[in-house]
Amino acid sequence: MSTSLLNQPGEQPPGRVRVASEVVASIAALAALDVAGIAAMREPTGVNVSLPLHRQHGHRGVQLQMVGDTGIKLDLYVAITPQAAVAQVAEELQRKLSHAVHSMLGLDAMEINLHIAEIEGD
Repeated sequence: MSTSLLNQPGEQPPGRVRVASEVVASIAALAALDVAGIAAMREPTGVNVSLPLHRQHGHRGVQLQMVGDTGIKLDLYVAITPQAAVAQVAEELQRKLSHAVHSMLGLDAMEINLHIAEIEGD
């Protein structure tokens, strides 16, 4: 991901950084919940995920797949608000998630798919 400040240019870093997939999914879920129009995360089957996201639940509503060493594919399952404009929500979600995974983890979002499981309050 990034080299230590103690390393000289061209030197190998002293070790590796590994991030659990649940942490990556939690980052994606938190970024998604920050998008106006997204009411909640949902399991692919439509089961409500309790909020706030707890450590053991952070991966719910997010499926991820690594693409090479630095790419990631994300599938998010959400409930939207009745007033949400789906195209705008999808665009904002993709922008925020791409930024979040790149700035926090150094990963490039190769694909971000939004699955709308339900409309909240319906």
